[in-house]
Amino acid sequence: MPLEYQQHSRFTHPEAHCDAVTAVAFSPHGQLLATGGLDGRVCLWDVVSSKLLYVFSGTSPVLSLQWLHSDENLVCGMEDGTVASLGISMKSIHLEGFLAHRYPVERLAFHGTYLASGAHREVKVWTRMPSAFPPGSWNLTADLRPPRRSSYTTACDIIVSSLHWTASASYPLVLLVTYLSHGITAFDGHTWARIGSTPLPGHIADASLTRDGRILAVSNMLTGFELFALKGFIELEPLLSFQQDVGRGPPIPVRFLHGDHALIGGTLNGKVNIWDVHSRKKQSLTLDGTFVTSSPTK
Repeated sequence: MPLEYQQHSRFTHPEAHCDAVTAVAFSPHGQLLATGGLDGRVCLWDVVSSKLLYVFSGTSPVLSLQWLHSDENLVCGMEDGTVASLGISMKSIHLEGFLAHRYPVERLAFHGTYLASGAHREVKVWTRMPSAFPPGSWNLTADLRPPRRSSYTTACDIIVSSLHWTASASYPLVLLVTYLSHGITAFDGHTWARIGSTPLPGHIADASLTRDGRILAVSNMLTGFELFALKGFIELEPLLSFQQDVGRGPPIPVRFLHGDHALIGGTLNGKVNIWDVHSRKKQSLTLDGTFVTSSPTK
């Protein structure tokens, strides 16, 4: 894969965000880009033309975004613990929301009819009703127990840092949860019982799982970006690492892309790095605008 990228477009509009952008997400068909910000706004953009199509203005900062099956349904996680569902048509946006957590909703993951949401120590699973109207109708399916504390993590808060749906030969559906200081826990998607847990040295700020569920990329706040082979959900085999400045501590996102052959990650200086996983070649892209760092999650 050639690591050669050029700027395709610039998404800006006077009626778009007036504060920091906190989340971005391409729609399943790649036609729309959703952005959420600290200003409480969700903006929907046409990818080809860079045109701003819709703006939803809320009262709480938007922290996470998750598209569902199509380009017509978007779920947003809010700082006030609300989960909002946007039903999108050519002419309008329909909004429904509900209070899901006592804490800010920083993580969302969707599979089939299940939506997993993570907020601080809480992980909940919601079921979307197939024929329900409005599209934001969700029923609570499971409220998952947080991981056990060890002698090394007794003083650390339990904070969810990523959510992933996957599967194995023994478990048709698994929810994999990473925690900032409490490692990784896998839950059976049928019984919602804990399959197993494994610790990970450092602090997991973010993680990304390959589509086959075999490789986990971790943004470690102490060591940088690392790749692990995931075996049976309870064993991690170190594969390789990518040099990344994490000295100042703010959480840095990481994602697989290009069919899991490349890894993209943020930096502390307003750039984006893209690595070829196989050759480890890197290209750095400079972002325009003002770069703001946030404090590490407490």
